[in-house]
Amino acid sequence: MKLLVMSHAADRTGAPRSALLLAQEWVRLGLDVRILLRRDGVLRPDFEAVAPTEIYRADPAFGVRDFGAMTREGDAVLALKCLRNPGRPYCRSASERHHVNTLADQYRDWGADAIYANTSHCADMIEQIGLSLPVLTHVREMAPSLLALDTRRRQHLIAGDGPVLAVSERGRSDLVEIGVAAARIAIEPPAAAVPDRAGLDAQRTDVERELGLLPGDRLIASAGTVGPRKGADLFINAVQHVLERSTGPERIVAVWLGEGAWLEACRARVAAAGLAGRILLPGAVADVTPVLRRAELLLCCSREDPYPRVLIEAALTGAPSIAFAGTGGAEEFIAEFDAGWLVPAFDIGAMAAQVGAALAARQGPDEALAGRVASERSVQKSAARLLGHLQDLVGGDAWRD
Repeated sequence: MKLLVMSHAADRTGAPRSALLLAQEWVRLGLDVRILLRRDGVLRPDFEAVAPTEIYRADPAFGVRDFGAMTREGDAVLALKCLRNPGRPYCRSASERHHVNTLADQYRDWGADAIYANTSHCADMIEQIGLSLPVLTHVREMAPSLLALDTRRRQHLIAGDGPVLAVSERGRSDLVEIGVAAARIAIEPPAAAVPDRAGLDAQRTDVERELGLLPGDRLIASAGTVGPRKGADLFINAVQHVLERSTGPERIVAVWLGEGAWLEACRARVAAAGLAGRILLPGAVADVTPVLRRAELLLCCSREDPYPRVLIEAALTGAPSIAFAGTGGAEEFIAEFDAGWLVPAFDIGAMAAQVGAALAARQGPDEALAGRVASERSVQKSAARLLGHLQDLVGGDAWRD
């Protein structure tokens, strides 16, 4: 099978990392893969090491001539929006149109069989590449993000007749809510690479040195984009409550791995509270798993998240999670794998109390949890299930061994 894998970015957020791992596994399974990314990012070399990779919009531009051309085509409103914000979907300069047409010709000559779209944000790429291929769309967003999509991309998702994958039951219900036919929707949660836990243990001293930890420190972790959706502010609030309540001899330290629009403001807030040595915000790291293995708990403070991938990564290292109920797929993951605890949504006091109880009961990594999650949420298992969907999509048994 010749499979074109599309993703909206090459950054270290969950969706692009999922696309990268799946592409690696599909190549290992013998598929001929090519990758198309909407925009560049730090993971581009990693994608290029897996398969031939192209950038859909390397340098968004939209000038007066492009405005005139789009207006003559009958879309003056979008033309004005593009002039103000060239990075919007469907805003393409003449040079970008030429680039996309060249890519489309290359993929036709290659003989692509299907497209795997890693998020609903890929709809404009699918439409404008124009390959008329079967598409498997993996929706990694909840209703707020889906409703925030521009009308054209949202309608592309709703009006299609191909299969759509949600990452959770909550994601499925949100897709139905915006108008996607329930019969089209199946569920495939995110997946992660199963780490070598013994190898991670060998990195413990390095992690402690890099974070400034003492061997006996109790570490609480989180990871994700530092912003409102992932609840970076709620994480700081919860940790402050934990530190205020702590009466044990051990020192409790918390770390959030990731970058985002709120990073500097969060650092300033922590410093102003005199907690710079207890709440760590080191920014993005290439691999979160050594820190998660050292951590005893993961705090998931997302306000809404269809299925936080970091919960899987933490569980695969043996770290259970504490999350807010009713905010998305975290509830489903914790229930399915007995992977931690839920507290009432945004109840910081309840979260802090659960952290205290969990730390008091912890006896090292939960190896049984890691095994349970590896049995279903490994990238190998997920890639195989997705390949089954793709095989059905492009011809069933003709693509099976």
